[in-house]
Amino acid sequence: MSNRWLVMISLLAGILLLTACADRPGRYIGEEPSALKGPAKEFTIHAEPSGYDTKEIRVKRGETVRIKLVNTQGMHSLKISSYNQEVRGGKTITFVADQAGEFEFSCNISCGKNHKQMKGTFIVK
Repeated sequence: MSNRWLVMISLLAGILLLTACADRPGRYIGEEPSALKGPAKEFTIHAEPSGYDTKEIRVKRGETVRIKLVNTQGMHSLKISSYNQEVRGGKTITFVADQAGEFEFSCNISCGKNHKQMKGTFIVK
């Protein structure tokens, strides 16, 4: 019986340690990487159940991009899958637009009946 408790306590401690070390998307611990320093093209996007107030984000390749998501109503996120970037309401992400093309962004949180319509395009020229 004591071996079971030891195993369960060890597993719980491991899970807590992993959870404490995990970080949320779009947040840096300490300083931002040097590639992200300098001026950034900034966007504040408002999200509500009917969609985003911005349907297109346009930047130049190589630009540093900073996106802040404001949840006007409900809980939402903005995910650019091709860039492996996601920001949740009240947070900001910063990254370099290093791939040219048109990439879809969408809400990654099931947020209601219009969830599938919460989309836009991230355009990098």
